[in-house]
Amino acid sequence: MDKLMNRSWVMKIIALLLAFMLYLSVNLDDGASSSNKILNRSSSANTGVETLTDVPVQVSYNEKNRIVRGVPDTVIMTLEGPKNILAQTKLQKDYQAYIDLDNLSLGQHRVKVQYRNISDNLNVVVKPDIVNVTIEERDSKQFSVEASYDKNKVKNGYEAGEATVSPRAVTVTGASSQLDQVAYVKAIIDLDNASKTVTKQATVVALDKNLNKLNVTVQPETVNVTIPVRNISKKVPIDVIQEGTPGDGVNITKLEPKTDTVKIIGPSDSLEKIDKIDNIPVDVTGITKSKDIKVNVPVPDGIDSVSPKQITVHVEVDKQGDEQDAEETDASAAETKSFKNLPVSLTGQSSKYTYELLSPTSVDADVKGPKSDLDKLTKSGITLSANVGNLSAGEHTVPIIINSPDSVTSTLSTKQAKVRVTAKKQSGTNDEQTDKETSGSTSDSDKETKPDTGTGSGSGTNPGTGNSGDSTDKPSEETDTPEDNTDTPTDGTETGDDSSNQSDENSTPVDGQTDNTSGN
Repeated sequence: MDKLMNRSWVMKIIALLLAFMLYLSVNLDDGASSSNKILNRSSSANTGVETLTDVPVQVSYNEKNRIVRGVPDTVIMTLEGPKNILAQTKLQKDYQAYIDLDNLSLGQHRVKVQYRNISDNLNVVVKPDIVNVTIEERDSKQFSVEASYDKNKVKNGYEAGEATVSPRAVTVTGASSQLDQVAYVKAIIDLDNASKTVTKQATVVALDKNLNKLNVTVQPETVNVTIPVRNISKKVPIDVIQEGTPGDGVNITKLEPKTDTVKIIGPSDSLEKIDKIDNIPVDVTGITKSKDIKVNVPVPDGIDSVSPKQITVHVEVDKQGDEQDAEETDASAAETKSFKNLPVSLTGQSSKYTYELLSPTSVDADVKGPKSDLDKLTKSGITLSANVGNLSAGEHTVPIIINSPDSVTSTLSTKQAKVRVTAKKQSGTNDEQTDKETSGSTSDSDKETKPDTGTGSGSGTNPGTGNSGDSTDKPSEETDTPEDNTDTPTDGTETGDDSSNQSDENSTPVDGQTDNTSGN
């Protein structure tokens, strides 16, 4: 061996082999590196990323006995891997996100959102991947349904009544803690300017005390709601009063409306407050002869409309310049006498109310007539009164009625009085019986006469100026026409009661004739 190694040609061969092996080693390393680069380049070109949004989350639990809260409806899943597998997964849509709660107890838990039907060659990221859930016992309770609607949303002049709901009760199912929060179960309806009865199906919602909707189920989900909507009206009597000054030498002897009642339309609470439209002004400025005058009817506060809007009033005049009056004036030598601070009394009072004369408590009067009669006339021969028998509770303005001898005419410094009427507290059946007897006796004794409504003379023929003793005006029920009696609102509902109005008018105390007698 040593001899071989000492030979030169052997050493040359060994050196050549070593050089060849070194060459191979270097070339193999370079080839492997190049191969890896090619493979990596090929792998990157075939990989992709897909983001799946709104993936529904399925929950596995005992739905019959339990309620789960806190589970999101959907999650986002991001998939990364070979493009061909990504395309196949997206096309087939077999992937699912789910949470398994079957083996968990009641209470709060942190659980992982899992997935299935996705290839193992894909990397999957779920957001959110961990959720907090609460598991509670399922419970059910029955609740009454209340219709919820805005009564002010009906058409102007109409009124919404009480709603009816069918079925009246529903079953609400949810977690026990949520059922304890149920404060209202409502079926919400929009009246939307309605002018007739509304019938709709409404979705039922359960609300807490702060009117927040609760996450519970309601069975049935909808109910039928019927809301009556009607046009309401009422007939009330009217009263007119003189306004303005007639022509020279002309005296107004009568103001007689050709319509005794009008129909008012509006909300029921406003109708209840109105029993009469009084003091409708009739302008007689410059009038020289008897004539009919058209007068607009004012719309009371809180009322939507009045029908008819205009009435006709017959104005009767008496010319003081005729021959007979001239002869009497010449023969009597008419003069004027003034009376100061004449007291005003209230008549027709009911035991159901207390009355307070606000203003004026006394009035001045100028009395004109023959000197011989004026000389005999004293304060005691003139009485002033205000009839309150037709008034309801509240403040009212009523005409002051003067009663004086027939041979004189009187002019008051103030023609109207303000009166406050207050309802008494009812103490029992005996008081009510006493009220009825008092009202009945007053009505019976006063039906024969018509109260004065003005400020004029004692000739007994002038309700427009306070002349007493005129019994030609008839109660409104005697002059009602068939058209008035059958007048009904648009929807056939009329809250006003004609018969009750007539009864009120018949029981109105009348003081004109009685006062004339005492004055004379």
